[in-house]
Amino acid sequence: MKKQILNVMTLLLMTSTALVSCNKDDKPNDGNGENPANGKYILLTAEWGVSDGAGYYAAYDKLPTGEVDNIGGLSLQARNYGGFRTYKNWIFNRQTLSGETGVVQYSLSANGKFAQSGFIKCGTSAQHLVVNENTGFYYDADRGKTKIQKFNPTTMERTGEIDLSAAIEKGAGISTNVTTGEQTIISKEGKLYVNITYASEKVNGSADNMRNYSLAVIDISTEKIEKVIVHPKAKNHGRANSEFPAWIHGSDGALYLLTTGWDTNEDRVMTPQNSFIFRIKAGETDFDKSWELSATDLGLPAGALLWSFRELNGKLYVDASQDKIILPALTNLNTNIYKFFEVDIKTKNVKPITNVPLTVFGLSTGNVEVVDNQVFLRVVDRAKGLNGYYKVNLSTHVGEPAFNVKRGGEASGFIKLKGE
Repeated sequence: MKKQILNVMTLLLMTSTALVSCNKDDKPNDGNGENPANGKYILLTAEWGVSDGAGYYAAYDKLPTGEVDNIGGLSLQARNYGGFRTYKNWIFNRQTLSGETGVVQYSLSANGKFAQSGFIKCGTSAQHLVVNENTGFYYDADRGKTKIQKFNPTTMERTGEIDLSAAIEKGAGISTNVTTGEQTIISKEGKLYVNITYASEKVNGSADNMRNYSLAVIDISTEKIEKVIVHPKAKNHGRANSEFPAWIHGSDGALYLLTTGWDTNEDRVMTPQNSFIFRIKAGETDFDKSWELSATDLGLPAGALLWSFRELNGKLYVDASQDKIILPALTNLNTNIYKFFEVDIKTKNVKPITNVPLTVFGLSTGNVEVVDNQVFLRVVDRAKGLNGYYKVNLSTHVGEPAFNVKRGGEASGFIKLKGE
């Protein structure tokens, strides 16, 4: 990613606070019940244009509906650093309320109350991955730009590291400004996939990759580096500072990844390329060079942006800009130009989702979620007072309002915890 993108995105991500509760019919748990923590719906909202970056999480016993009032109720104030990730009954993000960066864990008790339950401090915002209750990985440049740190998600303690320096290519004309894991840390079928980014010598090594997108493939059980795979077209995946991972595990066993196509040359000048989704198939450890889904496949112009996506029943649900993104100024990035599509993975048959207003850029929240085997689309139009989620009729591909947030800030994440 480029400096211009990081500046714009940092401004967008960090100008938000959030207050969360709900309307009379769909209020968060009041702390008196004994409902199990799993099965709770989690909503994060963020107040647009506020600079301290704080936010609130709240748990819902029932799926929110209608007009949702997010001011008051039982909730947890936390840093809204670009959304959040979940594993079972845990929520993770990258910055504490006081502004410390690292891997932050929140837990939800049986009575529906959130609390910070763990924190591993890092020098920078930490890309991270939870594989299971005892195995996790994260990136901490302070401990080594070419190492991956290990941690136990149950105890939230660092447990060691994996040195990836042996996987880094060296030689004439190859940058020595290399980072591993600040952009991509993913697991599939017992393997860990970690980016190797060869940045310009002139930058700090974020995601400004001068070569094609490379992943070290590591056997998790032995921690042995098996090989390095290189994509023939993509240079970067997702966005390093984003909590939205820009990757998903499909029900077909494949790992799907997305590139924005915003890449730079040696002088850090943007050189736009296609935005597309690519994959590693089930049972394989190399990129599938015969399959990709680009903006033009959706009937959109070259230069249009694919950002967030989810999968359900063999279909990808994707949000993408109907217009070409203006680079490098990004003047139309966060405007209402994003629409939604359903794409059959096998046939690539595309069906637009209708009756859903155009929405804004998904930021680190993303605009697509799957909850209770239903597809929810984040729709925000500040001028029209739209601020919530639409639900998709999967048979007709028609959207209808699910709920709209009336007070407390913009919808900034909606999921359902899966833990026990």
